[in-house]
Amino acid sequence: MFSHRGFPQSTLLAFLCLCAGIFLQATASPLAVTSLEISNLVKRYEGTPSGKIGDGGPDTSDYETDAQIAAAFKAPEGSLVFFSGIGPNQAPYNFAQSLDPQGAILRGAFTPGFVTRGKPQRSLQWFQDFLDRTSGYFADQAVAAGNPVYFVGRFDGVVNSCSIWVRIELPTLLAGGIDITLVDYTNPSNQMPYPAPVLGRRDEIDGVEKRAQDYCFDWQGDEEDPTDPDSTPPIGLDYYPGWCVAHVVQYQKNEGAPDSTGGTSNYRFDIKIHDDQDELVGELYYADAPGGQGVDVDSALPAVLIVTAENVDSDPVQFAYNGASWDSNAAQCSVGGYDSGSRNMDCGFTC
Repeated sequence: MFSHRGFPQSTLLAFLCLCAGIFLQATASPLAVTSLEISNLVKRYEGTPSGKIGDGGPDTSDYETDAQIAAAFKAPEGSLVFFSGIGPNQAPYNFAQSLDPQGAILRGAFTPGFVTRGKPQRSLQWFQDFLDRTSGYFADQAVAAGNPVYFVGRFDGVVNSCSIWVRIELPTLLAGGIDITLVDYTNPSNQMPYPAPVLGRRDEIDGVEKRAQDYCFDWQGDEEDPTDPDSTPPIGLDYYPGWCVAHVVQYQKNEGAPDSTGGTSNYRFDIKIHDDQDELVGELYYADAPGGQGVDVDSALPAVLIVTAENVDSDPVQFAYNGASWDSNAAQCSVGGYDSGSRNMDCGFTC
């Protein structure tokens, strides 16, 4: 047992403060900056947020430098408006325009046509790196201004953990002490202080890294500005018509759910639909797919995409959309082999 003789009161006080600090750190809110992958934020400050992704393409970035990004920024009179993972950007764009004075989504805060792959298109391998750096600068300017900002998204707070919002923008705003208001993208009159983000189930499973390039690109079409002459979205539609792509992950039978043990005797599907501008317009995860029974994929498209598994692993997957039908052996599809209990495929179709 301690004797307080020879144990100064100042030393005891320091020890108790240390214990309290450890307790507070262990019980910190999910919104604490330390819980949001600050290592990724540090990478951005070093100028290499993602670097080159994938094979091919140039050895060095063919996109603008950090200095050129800064030079292209145009500060709006009103608030900066962030968003992520909600498909077409019409809702956040309209909300930004409704503010007095008018605010801006990211694309509207840069010179027209700046936040694109360009024409002719630049490399896909360096695109994510450019998006990370541009979004990071956008968030930096919100911190520099010191004004409250808005995040337009799902009102339940669900976001993708691989999104730029979670990896870069949100940690930047929190570190800068910026107040954030969550705006319901389906009804902008619903607003509240931004809560702790809820990361989707599929965001946290092992193995998501091998699909990270596609997974992070929820941002890619999200910043399309209807006033940008290089991009004229179909106002009044919820998607960009033309050539859509369905990205499908097919899980083999008896494969356990990503967040549990055990499995089922049926196949399972993860399905994401991207429109002609590569915006995410529909998704579902780990849907039960008994052989021969179609899985309906709700989306912003005017018709329902139906995806059907057959009976054995070698069978092609069947697709149907708006009266057209095809299978994964068709020329419009690319299919990988099974790896660790699942396979990936992409199929294009007219939408």
